Amino acid sequence: MINIRTIRAIDWPAIMEIQRECYHQLDPEPLEVMSNKAELAPACCWVAERQGKVLGYLLCHPWRAHQPPPLSVPMRRLAGHDEFYLHDLAVAGEARGIGVGQRLLATALEFASDEGYEHAGLVAVQDAPAFWRKQGFLPADTLKSLDEYGDGAVYMRLPLAEPA
Repeated sequence: MINIRTIRAIDWPAIMEIQRECYHQLDPEPLEVMSNKAELAPACCWVAERQGKVLGYLLCHPWRAHQPPPLSVPMRRLAGHDEFYLHDLAVAGEARGIGVGQRLLATALEFASDEGYEHAGLVAVQDAPAFWRKQGFLPADTLKSLDEYGDGAVYMRLPLAEPA
């Protein structure tokens, strides 16, 4: 059984290992930058675990629509609240294909909808744009250069359903 829960301090070594495993076109973000998101938005940063082992993570936070945050820079504060921003979703190789990413995403989108967000946004990197299209995200305009996100990076958004 896969359990989704908010991130705890003891999860960071596993999260950092999963990040190192998953990102081959970008330099991994340092722990200070990764944990900064959970410090500023602890209710919307999750891990997926099975039998106590972290299999994947999703770091999210409120942000300004159409203006993705910089990579590898700690945030002093959350900038804007008009978009629920999915900063980083990664799943360990051993857990791919069993629904970990979809479970993390479903948790995040339900949270965002319940909190009243109208859109979720992200920058898809490496070979991820196809995955995000399958989840309903569509390319969207941004005035910000995405060069720091690597070749082929795409800013994408998803309209969220109204809370029931």
